[in-house]
Amino acid sequence: MSVSFLTIVLFFIYMWGLGFTASYFLPKPSRWLERFFVNVGLGLGIFPILAIIINAIHVPLDWRLFLFLSLIFPAIIFAKKAKSNNFKFTFPKISLTKSDAALLVALLIFAVSFYTYTTGAFSYPYLEDEDPWGHALGVKYVALEKNAYDPAVMVADTPVDPVLSYIDPYPPAYDVLMGILHQTSPDLTWTLKFFNALIISLGFIFFYLFANLLIENRGKALFATFVLASVPAYLSHFIWAHSLVITIFFPTMYAFIQAVRSDEKEGWWIVALILVASIWVSQNLEQPIKLTSMLIIYLVLVSIIHKKFFYRCYAALAGGIALSFVWWGVMIQKYTLRGFITYYAGAGASASDGALAATGGSFINSVITKLGAVLDKITSAGGSGSRIYHIQDFIFTKPDNMINNPIGIGFVVSLLAIIGLIYALFKYRSRLMTEKNTWLAVSLFWLVFTYWGVNGQGFPISVAKAPFRIWMILAIAVALVAAEGFSSVVNFFSSQKVLKAAAAIVLIGLVLFTSASDKYAVNTAVWPTSGSFSPQEAYEYGQWFKSIPLNTPVFLYSPRDKLTIGYGGYSCAWCQDVIDFREDFPQNDADQLYDFLKEHKYEYLVVNPRMDLSYAQSSFGNDGAQQLLQQRYDEMLAKQPFLQPVYQQKDGFFLVFKVN
Repeated sequence: MSVSFLTIVLFFIYMWGLGFTASYFLPKPSRWLERFFVNVGLGLGIFPILAIIINAIHVPLDWRLFLFLSLIFPAIIFAKKAKSNNFKFTFPKISLTKSDAALLVALLIFAVSFYTYTTGAFSYPYLEDEDPWGHALGVKYVALEKNAYDPAVMVADTPVDPVLSYIDPYPPAYDVLMGILHQTSPDLTWTLKFFNALIISLGFIFFYLFANLLIENRGKALFATFVLASVPAYLSHFIWAHSLVITIFFPTMYAFIQAVRSDEKEGWWIVALILVASIWVSQNLEQPIKLTSMLIIYLVLVSIIHKKFFYRCYAALAGGIALSFVWWGVMIQKYTLRGFITYYAGAGASASDGALAATGGSFINSVITKLGAVLDKITSAGGSGSRIYHIQDFIFTKPDNMINNPIGIGFVVSLLAIIGLIYALFKYRSRLMTEKNTWLAVSLFWLVFTYWGVNGQGFPISVAKAPFRIWMILAIAVALVAAEGFSSVVNFFSSQKVLKAAAAIVLIGLVLFTSASDKYAVNTAVWPTSGSFSPQEAYEYGQWFKSIPLNTPVFLYSPRDKLTIGYGGYSCAWCQDVIDFREDFPQNDADQLYDFLKEHKYEYLVVNPRMDLSYAQSSFGNDGAQQLLQQRYDEMLAKQPFLQPVYQQKDGFFLVFKVN
């Protein structure tokens, strides 16, 4: 795969520049390294809503524009300082404080996690499951078309374009970010795998910065970061929008904490507003609702503790959601409320979905019906992966797990979380709701919320949909509470420094053994891919695609253009004429096929009898499809030298024709 060092540098320039711009007039950490990562985290949180706004005003989504926007303000500041007599450029002084040392340990956690994620992601040449292939298609569309709205195409009279699954009405910030990066990194497969792993791993640094600010104890924040990176339940290297939206939550919390600490007298609440908006345009509605619930819990608790209503922070929360309607408002207008709800309900549309989408009837009855439907939607667990979880699902991790959303915390981390919970409740009791213990109160309420959410299928009322997708959020609360448990155990030996150090080392080792080892195993294993392939086919396709230049136009005879794109080739899956031609698969004869391939400048045609049959038999039946496909293959072979066989996989999985 082709590594793009330029794009890596540009990624950090984009994020640092946006973060620097947003926080320049606000109090900043005194240490330059911490300041750098705060800016990168804030920039990552600003990018999504900025991209959506740019898209909304129909300005092309081009990497040069984002480079300009990220550097224009820093350049102005630099120019002003250069013009002044007081400007002096000096390298940061090399000194190591306790704060720096703790951040360096967080960087080590980042590095180990990044190594783990990339080792697994690059251990095979394909993308996993189905979601990443869909994102690959959206990323390619954004990179080439520089737009995040669906093209005006029609697929079998469907009201919503099913080709671009993660573009319109799905919030496209993740695909936009990857699309911008792909514009300077020609290898799409490498771009997705590398930057997805990078974003998740950077999240551990952002988590440390947020946790340190919340707890005001570097040791506890660092251990919480270590736990979060160790538990299997927190984010695998699976390529999907969750990687971005969960990571953005940490700088968002950082901004809210700063706003509260400054008594809202500084502009951190404005930064928080922007980041909330980004959360709401970075992933489907489920995770933004859950993360917003976490933010509400924080704001309610600090309001009670401080005996003050932080109206600007609440305004930031509401304003961020309102700002996200730069996207959601357009989608509702485009598809209508009924169509919008029907799309998101999908095949599992319930009575409440129908009530929400329904129109007509008296105003009062309509309002009551819709309010009841909203309540039902909120308190119904739902979700394709929903099930009741048992104690063993939490405390015993496994080396084999779900690849998109692994479950499990680990025995020792679970034990530390229980100790932390009991210790906090018994030691602090009446002092829990005080400023000093705000972080504990928040962590405990988050723990209750997320544990309830994960087990929503087992309760009469659920607090969130799709319980299996709350595992990654539960891990955040568990990490914070476990840090208190770790501290209480280690401090039990406070009078004997050797025993205290030994206890800390033993606990860290046990966490590695009971949690991190299985997380490493899951994330470095060879994962399955799209159901379109047999196990060996995916490898063979990868080897062949490596033999041709990146972004070569390749036409898969089966209607699976996203596979071509995911392997680094090109096919305009969103073009109406390509869609129309595929509607007739495989009825067009070899002459029609060749004319189409030449007209659209395809260089290769790939046929796969097993894959082709799986798609054709739904229209022609098994026998009819086999007969028709064999006829088409014979016609292709007779079309030489215009369709010239150039590669046949040794086991006969697929055959490649060169289009001459």
